[in-house]
Amino acid sequence: MANPEPFSDEARFSGSANPRPAKTTELWDENDESYLVEWWKANFFIRKPILFGTWDGVFTSCMLNIFGLVVFLRAGWMVGNAGLLLSCLIIVFTLFVGLCTVIASNGLIASCTENSRGGIYGIITYVFGAKVGATVGIMYVLGQTICIALYVTGFAEAIVLKFDPDPANHWLLRGIGIITVLLLTVVALFGVKYLVRLQLVLLGILVLAVLDFVIGCSIADGPSGMTGFNSTSFHDNLYPGFAEKQTFFTVLGVFFPTCTGLMAGVNMQGDLKSPHNNISTGSLASLAVSGFLYYMFVILLACTVQKELLLSDYMIASEISWISWMFLIGLYIASLSSILGSLYGAPRVFQCIALDNIIPIIGIFGKGRGANNEPVIATITVSLVSCCFVLVGHLNILAPITAMPFLLTYAAVNYAYFSLAMTEERSTKPESILDQYNTESTPIMKDSENNMNSSESYPLLDAYNDPVKNERRVYWHEHLQSKWLTFVGALLSVLMMFLIHWLFALLTTALATMIYFYTRTTSPGTKPGASSFVLSRWLYHVVRSVVHPLPAEEKIVIATETPEMSYKTMQLTDENTDYQEREKVHQSVISEQIET
Repeated sequence: MANPEPFSDEARFSGSANPRPAKTTELWDENDESYLVEWWKANFFIRKPILFGTWDGVFTSCMLNIFGLVVFLRAGWMVGNAGLLLSCLIIVFTLFVGLCTVIASNGLIASCTENSRGGIYGIITYVFGAKVGATVGIMYVLGQTICIALYVTGFAEAIVLKFDPDPANHWLLRGIGIITVLLLTVVALFGVKYLVRLQLVLLGILVLAVLDFVIGCSIADGPSGMTGFNSTSFHDNLYPGFAEKQTFFTVLGVFFPTCTGLMAGVNMQGDLKSPHNNISTGSLASLAVSGFLYYMFVILLACTVQKELLLSDYMIASEISWISWMFLIGLYIASLSSILGSLYGAPRVFQCIALDNIIPIIGIFGKGRGANNEPVIATITVSLVSCCFVLVGHLNILAPITAMPFLLTYAAVNYAYFSLAMTEERSTKPESILDQYNTESTPIMKDSENNMNSSESYPLLDAYNDPVKNERRVYWHEHLQSKWLTFVGALLSVLMMFLIHWLFALLTTALATMIYFYTRTTSPGTKPGASSFVLSRWLYHVVRSVVHPLPAEEKIVIATETPEMSYKTMQLTDENTDYQEREKVHQSVISEQIET
């Protein structure tokens, strides 16, 4: 049977039960005959869906979001405060959480390939159900919204500091930021699809900016404090020298938003040729390249700039570059592309949640415009909320606020994979009393009246029951998947939230809890997810097995073969003539094993 055609953007985000297929074209399709149509008859605002690949889609999108503004503006400040050794440790923590999340999301996408709607929202809904999915989806949208304010603030800071190293009027920075958000909102509504085709060009400019920085460090000849490669500078910057009110975790909170673009590939799931392979390879490659560039930046700055200058000058990377204006162009492009990416992705996830009517109060945001059902109302709302956060006016304050929703989302993604893997492990084993701690009836373990005759299926279990699906190609990155690694990633994400800023962490957790209980009230009958794993019961079972292990004589041994036995009956009571008219109820039997 032929593979079904991909669905159109309108169907993907409309929630329609019977979406209509749409013809797709490659990014640079030589057989595309649309150019033969007279230009005055062409529709410049409605185009055929384009399918992207690993490098022109996922890798470029992730790189433009991961490696950019925070590294350009705060890498030197991080080295000045934490020193080179602790800066490398901060990068390790950031990359480890990112790696766990990428591995978890890859495994989830492989299990729920039939659900490409809503990115993060779609895969969490598949595992835990719509109520948890909507909660995590809203928190992810909130994180993207605050991230827009972070990028805009950094963009405005780079402009202001270029002309005034010590600005006295901080409202100028806020004004530039708000104007930038409003202008880019117009671009996101009408022209961002054309910019997607320029991602490779934008990434090329970013590479030139990095090369400009490397050359500048090797021939450092600038203001006092730029020493070039110098052992004294390296030794002074090797150890921490935290400024007032700064600690290891506050610096970590400022640097962590570099990894907020990891889910860019997941959000493109419906626009990729081979989502599972494209997202996995592209995300891991971008994470590896970004990690290499992070270490290169901090090592070069530690070797060539004195600590005092690193602490006081946010634009030190620009000043040490060979051609300053080229580095600034790379910084501005990184900022603007990240803003546009968030303005394009966050409203569409928000629209998906609204269309599913899990949270009735946001139903109005599901309305779209045009043939592609563009989320105009959701985009404008995200833009206005971002403007409110721009008023904070300082990147160091916005960065830890931005980190909170993303860390919560990453924790949910990591735990979702762990939960689904544990469910899979139990679903492929024979039922025994050792699994009594996990007795909840779910669609994946037992058929219920509601789903017994349903045509819906869970791809996770189908892959084990269908021999055709068992023969699918196994990609190299699937060997990296580990439920225990993602479980550690989930725990570390939650721990980092409270270590970075416990008050912001509490507020974020409280907001997510309120959203969840609201969805339970408004949508109590939503379909449960594929996971039947219960963490509390599993922990109880683990602790009990450690603290109170079963004695040897009480341990259960399951025989591989049933011994042959035969039985005979024996009457234990005599018949009484007084009870001839009554039923013989006073009778019992005993079974006796006969050795064979």
